[in-house]
Amino acid sequence: MTDFTTMLPLETWLLVLEFLAVPLPRNNMATTSEGDPIILRSSPGIRNVSTVSRFFYQLANPFRFREVNFAVHPWRDSKVKLYRIKELLDLLDSRQEVKSWIRILSVGREQVLPGGGRDGFEAGYSTLESRIHKVIPELRGLRELRCGHMYFTSTLFSAILRLPQLDDLGVEYFEFVGGPTDPTPDWSAVRQDESPLRRLTVKAFGPTLNIPPVAEALVRLLRQETLVELNYWPPPLPVGSVSLVSIISSRIPDYVFEGLRKLNIVLTPSDAEVQDFVQFGTRCPNLASLTINWNLINSQYLIGDQLRRRSLKEHPFPALQEFKGRLALASIFVQGRPVHTVDSRYMNSHIKNESGTAVISNIAALRPSVPLRVLRLITAVWDETYIETIAQHYTELEELVHEHWEREEMVNLDREIGGRTRKARKIAATFTEM
Repeated sequence: MTDFTTMLPLETWLLVLEFLAVPLPRNNMATTSEGDPIILRSSPGIRNVSTVSRFFYQLANPFRFREVNFAVHPWRDSKVKLYRIKELLDLLDSRQEVKSWIRILSVGREQVLPGGGRDGFEAGYSTLESRIHKVIPELRGLRELRCGHMYFTSTLFSAILRLPQLDDLGVEYFEFVGGPTDPTPDWSAVRQDESPLRRLTVKAFGPTLNIPPVAEALVRLLRQETLVELNYWPPPLPVGSVSLVSIISSRIPDYVFEGLRKLNIVLTPSDAEVQDFVQFGTRCPNLASLTINWNLINSQYLIGDQLRRRSLKEHPFPALQEFKGRLALASIFVQGRPVHTVDSRYMNSHIKNESGTAVISNIAALRPSVPLRVLRLITAVWDETYIETIAQHYTELEELVHEHWEREEMVNLDREIGGRTRKARKIAATFTEM
């Protein structure tokens, strides 16, 4: 019987598997669904080919172990997942080469709930957590680390920063624990260019953000010379909490973020927060993409008023090319800057109360220093006046996407705007009944 696996060299088969190992959609840092004990995430193609024969099963192993999910939810996960986590940890202890296959790792708890989870789940996971923390620094091929609710030790944190290929770090809850055997490291003695970290996501901090080593560790992350993208998505901050921009302002007030190119941030409507944010923006001379969100009802209006009072004087983010956020905020950061893309499809139910006059005024006020090429917006209703305003002010527009809450008969966009622009190549309108 012919063995077809020998008809092609091993390198060719590996290229085929590399093609099948398509990147999976980014999920939450933690678990998937009720009763899902899966800890190895791989593409359907890799899962299918690994069932063909023993040859392909062994060949697909490095691809099957590329993404490992050790994260848990105290109430949704079962003890089956704990058993499978233990199995994989045992495998990593016995077969060192498996550690080199892991590229993406999720760890920690999705939530910290009173009662310790169901059926003593929390106690069972705690016995495995120290083993997970011990193995992380040994994953020399790790490129992305997603951390749920977990407590860092200074030793673990500094070891993470020394991972030679770590490109992406996501932290759900940033807090430290320590003791006499885990002293606070001297961050000044660590090279700023030692880590290849390019993308940092932080969602929440512990209550001791202003107390070492938490603040120092956060500053250490922010001062990475390789850092290109920063995402900060906190929950609504309680009174007295310290935000990321506050730490930047107080701890590194003169540091210039030369390498930062992309910022996705949630702001709260306080004068101090907005002042710190604008000051931070003046120290991002090369930032190309800015996304502004909010997490409190009506806060976008307060933020807009506060930004207008400060941004006009200090001119933050001078090299901005792309803005994503409310149309009412767009002109603050678009005017006089080389912005070619505005995406204002960020909304809530309060947009229904936005007047047509305000929409027209906000569109006309964009006025970037270069021709606007892409405009994506959402409004409460369809109004031909919006299109006329766009055609009048942005004659070199190439792409228009318009979503609105009101279902009406579509007008001929090619007639309305295509004939008035010189380079209009893609004009699209989407009508969405929210």
